[in-house]
Amino acid sequence: MDVAVALLARRDYGREQLKSRLLGKGFESSEVEQTLDSLEAKGFIDDQRFAAALLRSHIAKAHGPGKVRQALMQKGLNKQCIEQVLDACDCDWFALARSRALKKFGDSPADDMKE
Repeated sequence: MDVAVALLARRDYGREQLKSRLLGKGFESSEVEQTLDSLEAKGFIDDQRFAAALLRSHIAKAHGPGKVRQALMQKGLNKQCIEQVLDACDCDWFALARSRALKKFGDSPADDMKE
């Protein structure tokens, strides 16, 4: 449990991500599950909180909902958790894409087809 708390002290982890790290360090599966259950009961691990933090990070980078969904799935979060976080998000995805396009390409129209 000390190793798990030390990992969580550095940054937030999802349950599956922390499980993978602990199993990679050579801990037994039953011991890892028991530790994760204890940490989750104490509020140290919360997949919803972890997903919301990742969502805010990706919105700040102007990533769209597809890329955000893919990144959250790669972190080991379940589909239900991902959909709940995306549904609770009040982000205007179209405005985000528009601002990203304006930043990258500017507001002036192209002079010829080569641009």
